[in-house]
Amino acid sequence: MSDGWQVLYRSDWMSLYALQGVPAIFLLWALVAGAGRSARSPRARFVHIWALIFAVETLLDPFATGPLVTNAPAPVATGVSLLFVLLGDFRVLLLALYLGEPAGGLARSAWRAAAFTAAVPVIAFLLQRSFEALLGPLSPQVLWLCHESLFVALALWLRARFRSSDRYVAEVLAYVAIYYALWASADVLILLGVEAGWLLRILPNQLYYAFFVPFAYLRFDWQAAEEPAQRSAAER
Repeated sequence: MSDGWQVLYRSDWMSLYALQGVPAIFLLWALVAGAGRSARSPRARFVHIWALIFAVETLLDPFATGPLVTNAPAPVATGVSLLFVLLGDFRVLLLALYLGEPAGGLARSAWRAAAFTAAVPVIAFLLQRSFEALLGPLSPQVLWLCHESLFVALALWLRARFRSSDRYVAEVLAYVAIYYALWASADVLILLGVEAGWLLRILPNQLYYAFFVPFAYLRFDWQAAEEPAQRSAAER
């Protein structure tokens, strides 16, 4: 089936429907059962609202970048795809920067997250153009590989910065670095002509679309539940 991995990857079943179930169930659960969590603290309230907003964004993404632009002009389809790529990175950086440095305020964190979000694709584009100047025309997959590699580096840099001060933020950034590294590994295989790279790409897609927001939300709750138990054990 080696010739069919790309077909499977690009199919509506894998690129659309398989990405909807988990975030849809999570969104319904968070709306029904999660309201009380928002009253626990400003930090918990932020995570709750962040999760609701970006669960909706996650559900919209595969539709907006798939069936809705199938017959649209190429510039429109490219613009919509870029918008959702940027939103997907922004959600990570907003969560990490605001929770990691709450004293700066939400507005400052949002501006910083937006700046980092914009910088990654700009630098990736400049890298691709530099490589093409040296090597000639390259596959469009090279641009994705540059973007993915840069975001792995950014996530790991931020994780190192927050690891000692905020374990939750460090864990979220580690999760993000993993799915971006998997994407980059898949694209290296694709560029080398290994069709199974498309099969590997299915895994980070699931981690990004289906599981990231639920992971970030539930891990926050689990860590909040762990901390009193850890303090109690330390006091004995």
